[in-house]
Parts: sequence; C-alpha cells; structure tokens
Amino acid sequence: MMPKNCNFCGLCCTLAVKVTEAEVRNIEQLGHSREDFTEKDAGGNTILKRPGGWCCFFERKNGVGVCKIYEKRPAPCKDFPGKPLCDLRDNVVFRLSKNMHPNVKLLWEKAPKKSDPLPKEEPEFPL
Repeated sequence: MMPKNCNFCGLCCTLAVKVTEAEVRNIEQLGHSREDFTEKDAGGNTILKRPGGWCCFFERKNGVGVCKIYEKRPAPCKDFPGKPLCDLRDNVVFRLSKNMHPNVKLLWEKAPKKSDPLPKEEPEFPL
C-alpha cells in the first residue's frame, strides 16, 4: 500500500524486514545470492540485510529512494505502512533516537510529517 503522503524518502527502508523462504527464492530469481541479502536476527528470523543503516536493496537516485527489487519486494514492504498516511517522521522511536545512524538521520529529515499537506496527485513509484 503506497501511503498518500509518500515522498520516497526511504525511511521505511531502514526498518527490519522479515522474509519468508518463498520471498527469498523470488529475490534469488532476480540473480541475487541469499548470502548477500539475508541474515538472521536475534530471534532466528531471516531478515534483509541493512548495511549502512538501510536495506541492501535501497538506493537513492535523483534525491528519492528507489527499491532495486520493487517488483519482487517482500510482503512487509508491499503492505507498509498498512494505513493511508506514513507517519514514521513522527514516530517516537525515530524522534527520540540519539544514536541514529547518519544515513538513517538523513532519510528521517526528508520523511513526510503526518501533518504535511497531501500531494495533489497519488504518488507513483519512481522507475
């Protein structure tokens, strides 16, 4: 679900994303090796790696966040945020974080606030 206020800042790409075996295989079909993009979290779940503070498939192009596997992205990414507006900028976890990775801080500063005016057109993923 694309939130109506998405500005493609990429802050959502700093969150841990749990992936299923089927999702790992889908990503492997794109030519990626699971060792390069997955790791285990403390609970033993398979998650996408986040080198530099953000997802290994995230990149910035022309000032916007782009997903390199957009068509095969895992369900948590497709479903995020699960509501009409993104409010990560206002989230207390990010707002109060003193030890925010510099890359995450950069994205946080660009993230939309829930109170920001909505864009005139529905956002479309920049391809």
